[in-house]
Amino acid sequence: MNKRDNPYTPGAGRKPRTLAGRDQDLESFQSLVERLGAGSYERSLVYTGLRGVGKTVLLMELDVLASEAGWATTDVQEVGSQPDFRVTFARMAARLLTNMSRRHRARERIDRALSVVKAFSLAFPGSVEIRLDVEAATGTADSGDPEQDLTELLQEIGHVAQANQMGALFLIDEMQNLDAQSLAAICIAFQAVSRDALPVAMVGAGLPELRVRLWSAKPYADRLFSYAELGRLPDAAARGALIGPAAAAGVDYEEDTARQVVAEAAGYPYFLQEYGLELWNYAERSPITLEDLNGVRGIVKDSLAHSFFGTRFEMGTETEQRYLSAMASLGEGPQAVAAVAKAFGANDQKRVSVHRESLIRKGLIWSPRRGQVDFTVPLFGEFLRENHPVD
Repeated sequence: MNKRDNPYTPGAGRKPRTLAGRDQDLESFQSLVERLGAGSYERSLVYTGLRGVGKTVLLMELDVLASEAGWATTDVQEVGSQPDFRVTFARMAARLLTNMSRRHRARERIDRALSVVKAFSLAFPGSVEIRLDVEAATGTADSGDPEQDLTELLQEIGHVAQANQMGALFLIDEMQNLDAQSLAAICIAFQAVSRDALPVAMVGAGLPELRVRLWSAKPYADRLFSYAELGRLPDAAARGALIGPAAAAGVDYEEDTARQVVAEAAGYPYFLQEYGLELWNYAERSPITLEDLNGVRGIVKDSLAHSFFGTRFEMGTETEQRYLSAMASLGEGPQAVAAVAKAFGANDQKRVSVHRESLIRKGLIWSPRRGQVDFTVPLFGEFLRENHPVD
């Protein structure tokens, strides 16, 4: 069991050897590609979930499937906390059109579309110019209204894709970072391309509040997209994610060991990869045993404390860290904001609302419903109770 041959890949957006428990999601995407390719109607997909559940990895797999089906894709693009909306979409659109031009010789038509991309990127004062070797179009996607301009941009891409008998796929990660105006523009634009039966689709992913934020941006967003929540894997799928990579390399787990790892990782894909990585490096021979698990448990916890939990805890100010610890002290699950304020030591929850809102903006907590907060990081409360208990 050489460390060089370790088949486990913990990390942000690193694809595991075995993509377990996502068969239904892959089937839904295949249906989307087939139906849009045939000129039928199908809703774009939005995935939500906590950190470490595999949202980015799933988008990467869908990128591969789309390419295999002959579609042009943007690759997986992560939007920042304060993105320039036009630049973000202009770059994705340019990537799609470049992808199409490599497969087809309709250069004049694609240049026309690229000129629309350039116009879109320049339509707002102060926008960053996208370097394209074409003149900006006039009269299309250049009004300055993000909703109208994005609609016209996507329609242009859709017509090019349709003419080339292929589809165009936007893959957008961390969508919760987009502001309300940007989310509204996305809703309107994809409603338009759907109405026109154009082969343009989006697969978006973000933290749990993304779904509510889309609905707030446009009330019909609940019907415009197909939503799915990615969570912890069922036991059978989690077991497959753990033992599959090792089995492919001729290494087995004792049944009790596999069962215990799945329990300690709580079925979360990232944690399973961390356990697998350390167990492979520690064990001297197959099968991997409970004794091996006992030997690496401290290493895994220390690794998660520094690379997964600790970095997020350090994102908060000292006062915000105290708020997180107060949340954790109340136990698992969503907590009432009034109860958190009391655990924090404030008599009035309004006194700590500024810290709560800041933590939401930083993506560390979210509000599953009015008057409640919860962590966006699985098992974060357990980490805080062990390492940063509230005073």
